[in-house]
Amino acid sequence: MADFDRSHDDSRWIAGFEGDRTVVLARIGPLQRVFQRPRDYVKRLHHTVYDLPIEEWSIELKAPSLGPLCEISAALSVRFQPTLAFARQHSEHLGRLGDHIRERFRSLLKDAAEEELRRLETAQWLDQGHRALERDIEDLVHELLAIRDVQSRCHCDIEARLHEVNQSVLDDAITSQDPTRQAIALQIVRRRREAQEQWVRERHEQQLTEQRLKLEQQQDILALLKQETELLRAEQQEMVLRAREVLQSEEIRESEKIDSEIRIKRERLRHETELSRLELKANLDEKEERTSNFTEVQSHLQKEIELLAMERQRLALEEEIHKTKVTRAKGWFSGVKNMFTAEKMPENPSLPNDEGSE
Repeated sequence: MADFDRSHDDSRWIAGFEGDRTVVLARIGPLQRVFQRPRDYVKRLHHTVYDLPIEEWSIELKAPSLGPLCEISAALSVRFQPTLAFARQHSEHLGRLGDHIRERFRSLLKDAAEEELRRLETAQWLDQGHRALERDIEDLVHELLAIRDVQSRCHCDIEARLHEVNQSVLDDAITSQDPTRQAIALQIVRRRREAQEQWVRERHEQQLTEQRLKLEQQQDILALLKQETELLRAEQQEMVLRAREVLQSEEIRESEKIDSEIRIKRERLRHETELSRLELKANLDEKEERTSNFTEVQSHLQKEIELLAMERQRLALEEEIHKTKVTRAKGWFSGVKNMFTAEKMPENPSLPNDEGSE
């Protein structure tokens, strides 16, 4: 019985494919020869060139029936290429070597693989998995084709689906005499229990995770709130400092403004006082000047009055003198006239009346 241990040799099969593999069929009469096309090949009239491409091949496998509890499906995917030796052995099929290989070896590979699949009836794979069986089938296909001069790369895919059945069917399988059905039923029960336990563990872990996440979220929220509080406190402190600086600036500006206004008022008062003093001094000087001028004017007027008085006296005196002179002249003229009159009186007795009229 094959071992299903997961530590199965995982070395990969090396196929050795060649992308440009080509053979030449040389036929002269009844004689023919198949050889690999050389690098510097020159085609002759009696030569026929055949490519040996890498081809794909899919083979559906019939898996053993394990009852209603489990369904098995399997398939082979083979990539193959005929070798020069195979082409020489089957030269009559050179134009269709790929189809010839499929027709010739299909039953061989299918029977060998399906025989290996019967190992699934032991139910040992339920605990260990079926990857080792897949590798064994792949290696078997590789060997079967390799000994027939066909290079290959095979992939075996086995899919096992355990069906969920009701409890009565499961109980019947557990009490069955068929060890495979019994093992599968027990495996289903175990898997259900494990799934339930896993669900409980996951649920518990999920709850723990949710609680942890919730606590972490709350811690993050608290840290965020703390950080925001510190930021708000820092902003408030900064705002207070700024407000204090603004108030200090305002106080300084107000103080400077008041000092400036006081200085301006003081300067204005000083200037007004100086102006008042200058005006007062000017008024006093003007008054003094006026007083001095008035005194001078008064003295001048007094002098003018005195001069006018003297002039009047002089004029009066001159008038008296003139009158005196006139009087004297009149007296003189009168005396002279009287003299002349006296001398001429006998001749003109009307003269005394004339003088008296004068």
